[in-house]
Amino acid sequence: MKRIARFAGLWYPSSADELSLITGNPELHGNNVNAVLPHAGLFYGGGIIRNYFESLSSSVKRIVIISPSHYYYIEPDVIVTASFTSSSTPLGDAETLPLSIPHAVQSESALQAEHGVEMFLPFIAARGLKVSYALVSSLSSAEKVYEKADIFRAEADGETAFIASSDFTHYGPRFNYMPYSRDAEKQVVESDSRCASLLAEDRIEKVFADFTSGTICGIAPAMIVSALSSEDGLAGMRGPHTTSNNVSGEKDENFVSYQSVYWRKEC
Repeated sequence: MKRIARFAGLWYPSSADELSLITGNPELHGNNVNAVLPHAGLFYGGGIIRNYFESLSSSVKRIVIISPSHYYYIEPDVIVTASFTSSSTPLGDAETLPLSIPHAVQSESALQAEHGVEMFLPFIAARGLKVSYALVSSLSSAEKVYEKADIFRAEADGETAFIASSDFTHYGPRFNYMPYSRDAEKQVVESDSRCASLLAEDRIEKVFADFTSGTICGIAPAMIVSALSSEDGLAGMRGPHTTSNNVSGEKDENFVSYQSVYWRKEC
């Protein structure tokens, strides 16, 4: 069963030549393994995603994407998987390995609809990597973070990297989130940088207490990947950051913050 590229031509170019300019050089390598990366349209988040993939460890042969669900309601602590064996992109199909996760709910519809999965697929296809994906929208406690991380850890084999699909703070009246009276964008960036640093350090209890009630879309996957990375002995760090206003050159009162986190093998 093939997952169709639903957002090609909408959230990123459908032309292979144009899209290749975004996905970057597939021959470049570094020491990135796991990451938290933005899932906005590639006009906004493509540069950050490209930075990660161009510094991806050559040992990585498969990416597991953990995304929140934007279009289907998923109860807290539930993992949703699907049986796709191929994922189409304008740069070719990516071989897709279904996840075998105990007690997971299977929904091809939810994963077909999800842009939080699709934004990474062109980068994966361009590099000839395999992919697996799942949805986790929210977690009820910090303890559940480690429980789910242990479940996903069964997929780790020395050649698998994990991406948490997550746009950070959504600010403004459009998102019904306006806690700052002035310098809102500056304060959002500072808050998201703090969250990213806590994730890099596997301080899950603090992240859960301080950031799960805000508008970070994908905080549950981000915490899972943080816990996974720490247990695997990877070194975490804050990665590149931007905002929708920075990319567009506008000063819109409604904006989204795109913060990344990387975990790397220690040299």
